[in-house]
Amino acid sequence: MADTRKYHVRCSSCGAANKLPSSRLGQSPTCGKCKQQLFSESSPIRSGAIVVPCKQCQTSNKIPLKKIDDQPLCGKCKSPISINLATQPSLLILTDQNFTESVLRSPVPFLVNFYSPSCGPCKLLSPTINKIAKDYEGRLKVGSFNVDINQYIPSLYRVGGTPTLLLFQASKELGRLEGYQPSDTITQWISPHAW
Repeated sequence: MADTRKYHVRCSSCGAANKLPSSRLGQSPTCGKCKQQLFSESSPIRSGAIVVPCKQCQTSNKIPLKKIDDQPLCGKCKSPISINLATQPSLLILTDQNFTESVLRSPVPFLVNFYSPSCGPCKLLSPTINKIAKDYEGRLKVGSFNVDINQYIPSLYRVGGTPTLLLFQASKELGRLEGYQPSDTITQWISPHAW
């Protein structure tokens, strides 16, 4: 059976979107625009797997590339794992494990939304964060960080309540907004830093 499923992979060097069939993900693909490697040497995909968090329990699941076109299940809660790289390239799910690689080593500014799933203001802020991720794609990376299941990074950066937005550039915190903020306030705050 021919491999027809395509995935969008955003280049961390130039921000260009690259469309790849699943069969090419583990073959050290390069960006079509800037010719840089799409995955770092430390990326699990280099070893023939992709790490995807479960949307139900947030457990990281290592899925072999040869099985990503099937319907994999979470190893912990057995919920179906959604691997839809094509529709979610702009908003990253952050954890204690991927924070340094994703945020601190990002070549572009990075907005981190520290949230709790049970927090009312966090739920109100979620559509704004998704819109910012889409509107600033390629100029600013955006990620969400669940503080209920990842406590190390929030304690390291003294995140006391949710929602809290932290803006990073070149591995340094540029500033923060605490509590629910209107969309206009957030965009005015991040616009000078977005590429």
